[in-house]
Amino acid sequence: MLFNTISTIFVIRIVLFMKTHAVIKPTLLDYAILGLIQDIPLSGYAIRKLFEETALGNYSSSPGAIYPALKRLQSLELIKKVSLAKTNKTAFKITKEGILMLKKWFLKPLEKTEVERKTDELLLRFAFMETLVDYNQKLDFLTSFRELLRTYIKELKNFYSSESGNMPLHGRLAFQHGIDSNEATLKWCKKAITQLTQIKQS
Repeated sequence: MLFNTISTIFVIRIVLFMKTHAVIKPTLLDYAILGLIQDIPLSGYAIRKLFEETALGNYSSSPGAIYPALKRLQSLELIKKVSLAKTNKTAFKITKEGILMLKKWFLKPLEKTEVERKTDELLLRFAFMETLVDYNQKLDFLTSFRELLRTYIKELKNFYSSESGNMPLHGRLAFQHGIDSNEATLKWCKKAITQLTQIKQS
């Protein structure tokens, strides 16, 4: 009986320890919300409307997912509720921990698999990093993006060159679209680097 009691207490302590020391892994939706409120607090309604009416909706499965995400971010202490002085309405403000988490996401080294499968996520990171990272960090992000794109496009073209003869027409056209899309992103990347450099020099 005593052994069972001790075992139960030990198991409970392990569970509590794991919960306390669990690795925080925000979702892409969480990062999108943190990016939106990094400069100014927004109400839950305002955040939901932005996801409903803009391209941010691509990062949320449904408008109904916003409020659970806000609750999750609060529980992780990445955001907090505040009262707006002018309207006295409740809004969500990013915390210092939220800022650190967001910046860590911005500065995470790019991986080839992200260029192959998660270009939209990379562009979201870039869109929100304007005020939190410095010029060199932005340039590093874009330069890495550019080089990984060049490598991937070369691989796509080599594959197409060797296998296109075995593809049906629609397959070839779809593959060409993939190459064209990545080349368009590469063109944008070069343009972004040029513009950032010009702004830095002016």
